[in-house]
Amino acid sequence: MAALRDELRVGKGEVIFRQGDAGDEMFVVSAGRVRLTLGAEGHEKEVAVLGPGEFFGELSLLSDMPRSATATAVEDSTLLAIGRDVFAMMVQDDLDIVFRMMNIQGQRLSQTNQPIQDFVQRLGRIRIGAHCLQRFLRSEQLPASVSAAGLASELKVAPEAVSATVAELVQRGIGVQQDDTWRVERREQLEALANWLGTSADVNR
Repeated sequence: MAALRDELRVGKGEVIFRQGDAGDEMFVVSAGRVRLTLGAEGHEKEVAVLGPGEFFGELSLLSDMPRSATATAVEDSTLLAIGRDVFAMMVQDDLDIVFRMMNIQGQRLSQTNQPIQDFVQRLGRIRIGAHCLQRFLRSEQLPASVSAAGLASELKVAPEAVSATVAELVQRGIGVQQDDTWRVERREQLEALANWLGTSADVNR
């Protein structure tokens, strides 16, 4: 079986395959490290860094789907490439291989899910903050205030999401909260809100 595997050497920074590519082989890291990233609209998010003994690219063989991530060599690396025919022979010889792969795939998806949830929550906070900033700027006078319950209704989001966002902003010194009302009193607080939005929108955080 070892003779049927192809050894592939890749240099640091070299892309092994890209998300969306067709795939007819999987890889085992023999030496070095490989980074897996998910991309959307020009932005990338790291989901895993794999070292010797770990494998990737198996999903395309298990499901015949396009590559679900981009794989890039973090450093000079040596990979063992396993083609579809060899993979089929491995599966016939040992069905446990498939179950082990599916188990690891499930673990990776679980680990990937948390960053995605965090990102979705961050987008929700950005939407709430941006909406408030627009309202405050339109009012053209300070202090200006909004109702947390009113925001939840206008934006059709959970009241808890608005409350959490307002609480975070107040903790950062951006405005004050009294009961259901959040109030911004000074222009410096508007500038701080705009800076917070810019920082929160950084996809690399």
